[in-house]
Amino acid sequence: MSSDAYKLGYDAPTVGYMAHRTAQVHSAFFLPYLKPGWRVLDAGCGPGTITLGLAQVVAPGKVTGIDLEDAQFASGRAQAEREGLNVEFHKASAYELPFQDGAFDAVFSHAMLEHLSTPAIALREFRRVLKPGGLIGVRSVDLGGLLIDAPPEAPAHALVAHVASALKDPNLGRKLGRLLWQAGFTVLKMTGSYEGIDQTRPSAVKPSANPGEGGSNQAESSDGPSFVAMAWVEAIGRAG
Repeated sequence: MSSDAYKLGYDAPTVGYMAHRTAQVHSAFFLPYLKPGWRVLDAGCGPGTITLGLAQVVAPGKVTGIDLEDAQFASGRAQAEREGLNVEFHKASAYELPFQDGAFDAVFSHAMLEHLSTPAIALREFRRVLKPGGLIGVRSVDLGGLLIDAPPEAPAHALVAHVASALKDPNLGRKLGRLLWQAGFTVLKMTGSYEGIDQTRPSAVKPSANPGEGGSNQAESSDGPSFVAMAWVEAIGRAG
């Protein structure tokens, strides 16, 4: 199975950071387009917290989460069972989806495409598994819009450098519309937002409650408080 390694890794702080993500916040741009009864693919689902939120929106429809690391799925599976949500998780590569053509009404992917060497292949796979007229919603970071104010030795710079080193394309966000169009989608909408990074917990960072507002907690130092906020781009497309 062809894939790119996820360079941020799967240690406890990283998975904990991803576990703070919710559909209500991180897929808010796409939720109004989803309908009850739909079958949805969440590509690059991580621990599945966004997956569960998507399932609540499309219930009694089904949401399938895929990721390269299946050790993350245990808590998501348990919560889905407790809440009676129609969710399944599979270990799979976005380059080679184990689903038939036209299997889904919608595809969602958050913070994944920027980690791929060839996102165009993944987008073509997303289009393949979508029904004609199916929708795609993608969200990717763009470090070209980074806001940072911190002394050189502050943890904020190390955090940003760590994230940047893990990305295949740190400026992929701005390219989402063009990439969708090249993969055969009709681009319906593109938006941008900011997500503040909590500098009070550098070993287990988590986003601010509302990335659209661009707020960020501030860490005090001898030079005053630090500020970090990352830019994101959201794009919605329709399969032909």
